[in-house]
Amino acid sequence: MRKSQDIIGLPIIHVSTGKRLGAVRDVLFDRNQQFQGLLVEAKGWMKRGKYLPAADIRSLGEDAVIANHEKDIRPLDLQAEKWVGLLTGQSKLKGRTVLMADGSQLGMVEEVYLGHDLGTLWGYELSEGFFNDLMEGRKVIRPQTPLTWGEDVLIADDGHSNLL
Repeated sequence: MRKSQDIIGLPIIHVSTGKRLGAVRDVLFDRNQQFQGLLVEAKGWMKRGKYLPAADIRSLGEDAVIANHEKDIRPLDLQAEKWVGLLTGQSKLKGRTVLMADGSQLGMVEEVYLGHDLGTLWGYELSEGFFNDLMEGRKVIRPQTPLTWGEDVLIADDGHSNLL
């Protein structure tokens, strides 16, 4: 599994030329909570948003993301603009409250974890505030069923999530 913050900031490198195509700005998910790709911060002047689709990622290493072709980095289209990022977008995940279906608060999203297959949103790292994080550490929730991504909060089904 990979933490989102270990991916954000990595350079994106063309496999044949070694050219730096940009850097990872965010991880993107569709409303079904499937990983769709990486938001790219291109070199030079930032034009309309661009992304590297998940299917076009050759490899995601510890030090770089490898792309097969420069053309794999595409402008965000209308569908892609509806995706949810950890750090960007109108309904970004970071800072959103996670509630259980019984109304009890678990914390606020700080990180997301991707499965090894890069298609799965494996879990969420939650904060209960700065001092609590220092004293007790952050919680990780691994939902057995996808969370409901509501307009204002994320909701976990009662008894269907594992706190790690």
